[in-house]
Amino acid sequence: MNWGRLFFGSIVVAIGALLLLDAAEVLDAGAILSDWWPLAIVFAGLVAIIASPRQWVVAGLIVLVGLTFLLNTLDIADVGAVLIPVVVIVVGLFIVFGRGLGSATGVDDTVNSFNVFSGSEMASHSDSFRGGSISTVFGGAELDLRDAMPAADAKLDVFTAFGGVEIRVPEGWQVDVKGLPIFGGFDNVTTKEQLGSVAPRLTINATVLFGGMEIKH
Repeated sequence: MNWGRLFFGSIVVAIGALLLLDAAEVLDAGAILSDWWPLAIVFAGLVAIIASPRQWVVAGLIVLVGLTFLLNTLDIADVGAVLIPVVVIVVGLFIVFGRGLGSATGVDDTVNSFNVFSGSEMASHSDSFRGGSISTVFGGAELDLRDAMPAADAKLDVFTAFGGVEIRVPEGWQVDVKGLPIFGGFDNVTTKEQLGSVAPRLTINATVLFGGMEIKH
């Protein structure tokens, strides 16, 4: 499952449903959005915990920030004046000491990476790499496949919003890129000529929203 698509798709569907109910005069979408918008931050953190349990620290901070904003927008408690600066300091310490906000991970036959306000560096040494999914939301990801070999039907699903993805492949691979750039783009700077049916082949399905993806050797 591509967690980035799930996150953004769910948010868009929820906003569309609110607007539809507002048009039907069932509720006031503006008032609901102004009070409950921090739930989107909480949802992002929960999705990050499910998708990448190893990065639970940053994901937990995201949930905490979302809940803090929610308490303030609902006028339950005025904790933002103290808690938000503390969270910012903690995030800064993680950046300084290189923990939590990024990870270097080994990949087996498949990759499953979701980064929100964070980054990851991954490498596969598999002789039968089957693909998987990479999602970045306000973050980045690097995948090194230069020491790997793709399976016959290797497919990689990439979603990036307000972030970037870099994929490295060895020379001699045929990389087919399909997808939709929305206020973003992807750049395949690998060998452009057709290498034949016997060449190792990787198919990448990408959605790039206000971000970028680059495939190179």
